[in-house]
Amino acid sequence: MSKEKSEKDVRNVPITVRLNEEEHEKLKQCAAACGLSVAEFMRQLCKGNAPQPQPEKEFWALLDTLYEVHAAFKKCVPYFPYAIEICKEIEDFILELQQKTTLPQRFNVEELMEQGAV
Repeated sequence: MSKEKSEKDVRNVPITVRLNEEEHEKLKQCAAACGLSVAEFMRQLCKGNAPQPQPEKEFWALLDTLYEVHAAFKKCVPYFPYAIEICKEIEDFILELQQKTTLPQRFNVEELMEQGAV
């Protein structure tokens, strides 16, 4: 069963960009650091997303430790009901940490232009 793409999803407009060797290497390095192809890296930029580099293994180890702390507090809830509040704070912290570290960060070209950055 084949999926038909909507007109919006069909990528049939090629572009050509001339870069020097240094710029080309930098582009490839940035895309690779984010775990993306060069094409997808550029698509994300065009959509107003700044892809983030993939976190180091220490980041994932930190998250594992936070999950262990969360699990320990959760076991305490029957004896110390206020521990549920601490669990919620840990959950919110983990979620915020993941979002700020792994998700592309939005930027607005119009705002950058107003600020004179572009």
